[in-house]
Amino acid sequence: MNIHLMTYKRLTIVSMIILLISVVQFTSYGQGARKIYWSEDGKIRRANLDGSNVENVLTNDNWIRDIALDIQNHKIYWIGGAHSIKRANLDGTDVETIYNPQALNADKVERIHSPVTITLDTSAEKIYWGNMWGPWGMTRADLDGTNIEDIIILPVNGGVFNIRVDAEDIQLDVKEGKIYFQDSLNDNIARVDMDGSNYENLPLTTPYHDKIALDLSNNRIFRTTIIFNEIRSYFLDGTNRDIILTNLNYPIHIALDVHSQIIYWSERNHETEESTIRTVNFDGTNATDLLTGLNYVYGIALDTEGVYGVSPEKNQITTTWGNIKAE
Repeated sequence: MNIHLMTYKRLTIVSMIILLISVVQFTSYGQGARKIYWSEDGKIRRANLDGSNVENVLTNDNWIRDIALDIQNHKIYWIGGAHSIKRANLDGTDVETIYNPQALNADKVERIHSPVTITLDTSAEKIYWGNMWGPWGMTRADLDGTNIEDIIILPVNGGVFNIRVDAEDIQLDVKEGKIYFQDSLNDNIARVDMDGSNYENLPLTTPYHDKIALDLSNNRIFRTTIIFNEIRSYFLDGTNRDIILTNLNYPIHIALDVHSQIIYWSERNHETEESTIRTVNFDGTNATDLLTGLNYVYGIALDTEGVYGVSPEKNQITTTWGNIKAE
């Protein structure tokens, strides 16, 4: 009887421990997750994916442009004043500048970059950016801003400027080893290998500064088209056009919640200069105003499936839904 009682007590204790861990992990799950982040005239703000609970993340940078999230390390990156690159915790604390062109210029460094758009490859711990001014092109570095390298893209046959490209918006297909970018200098959307070779001009003429987003699970590329005021999607090779939504008002920045099959994008009213962030299903249904009365939105990033659990080693671990499903 005593043996059975001891066994029962041990099982009870084990069950309580498992329950406690589950409660702690459930409580930790989603703290900062299921959020939309956007840059807005010198600020970075965020809200729940349904538009509720709007809050400021950063308010002390007078020039904020494109943003990108590193959910695994709880970091947000952005283009700051004077084309610097900065990062902070997702709650806006511990701001640090990881690339400062002015400091490099003071040191008379030959190659000065002018970041205008950024994206992250967290698996390789790399940040990619496109440059606003000549000699344009594309650059990458470690996530802390070290080991900067220019990605040499070979001349563009038939382009407006055959000797260079202007990577104004960058998206990565790491699995297939491809970089997709909006090449506004040559008026097209293109893709290259990760080393810059094999430039491929996709049949997607873009005379204005459109933005792109990738749905790699369905081999689709989505884009805003400012000249036609539409959102469109294509196969990754640029074929099989599908018009998602029309009659928009200067649509530009775009992000995808692939799991929920929802598109997020911003529109801008040139008369009032106010921006609106809107959503629509991938099939074009249920177009909704999510956030209105915003002041000149420059970038959108989504944290759709972040998981923050507890680890005895460093008090927390970070992963993503994709990592969990793969295990």
